[in-house]
Amino acid sequence: MPRRIALLGATGHTGQAVLKDLLNQDIDINIYVRSKSKLIEQFPILSSTSKAHIFSGDISDTTLIQKLLTNVDTIIFTLGWNENRRGPTIIEDGARAVIKALHELAKSSNEPKKQPPRLILLSSVTWNENLHGSNPTFQIRMVRLAFYWPYQDLLAGQRILLSEPELVKVTLIQPPALIEEEPSGYDISVDNAGAGCSYLDLGVSIVEVAMDERYESVPAVMVTSKAGHDFGRYAGVILPKFFKGLAASFLPGFWMMHDLAARFWS
Repeated sequence: MPRRIALLGATGHTGQAVLKDLLNQDIDINIYVRSKSKLIEQFPILSSTSKAHIFSGDISDTTLIQKLLTNVDTIIFTLGWNENRRGPTIIEDGARAVIKALHELAKSSNEPKKQPPRLILLSSVTWNENLHGSNPTFQIRMVRLAFYWPYQDLLAGQRILLSEPELVKVTLIQPPALIEEEPSGYDISVDNAGAGCSYLDLGVSIVEVAMDERYESVPAVMVTSKAGHDFGRYAGVILPKFFKGLAASFLPGFWMMHDLAARFWS
C-alpha cells in the first residue's frame, strides 16, 4: 500500500470524488490545484487536517511539481476537460510537467535506484485497446469525432507518460460516459464496460486501483457503475452531448454561435 499519494486535479467532478475517498484512507496526500481557495471552499477540512498538503499554482512551475511529487509512491492524475473545443492542452501540459519533475528528482537523488512511482491516469473507454483495437466500429469513430479535441489532449498526455517507463508506471482508468448521479457500486474489468459511470463510483474505484497492489502491473482497467450497464438510463444525458460535439466538429463557427446564444439567454 502506498504511503503518500499525489493528486493532480481536485476541484473537478472526478478529482472531488477521488479526494473525498482519499481523506477516509490512512495515507498522506499531496494535492495540486490551480486555486487553493476554491479547493478549501469545497473541502473546508483541508484547512485543519495534517494529512493533506496543498500545492497551488501553474502546472508549468517545475519547482512546484517537484515538491508535489517528492517522496510520493503513487500519482493520481485527473486533469482534463470534456467539451469539444480547440485549444486547451491541460492533460498534455500536466503530463510534461510530471515527467520533467520526475526527471529532476531522479537526477538529484542520492538514494539507490528504486521502483518508479505508479501513476493512475483518467482516460476513456473509447480508447481501450482490448475493446476497440486498431479497427474501431463506426459508432466509436463517431464518439471520437464528437470529443475530438479533448481526446487529442488525452492521447498526447498518454503518449508522454507511457514513453517513460523508467520514471513512472502507468495504469489507465477508462470509464464510459461520466454521469452526475448517486453511486450504485462499480465493476472494474479489463475486457468489458457498460454505458455509464457516476463520478462518485469512479472516484472510489480510482482510489481502489491506487491502493491495491493487485493492479500494479495492469496497464488499463474499465470502470462501470453497477447501475450503468443500461444505455437507456443515460440516453437523455449522453446523446445531447454527443450531437453537440459532432456539431462542433462539422459546423464552422459552432462555438461562437453557441456562446453568443448562451450570453443572450443568460
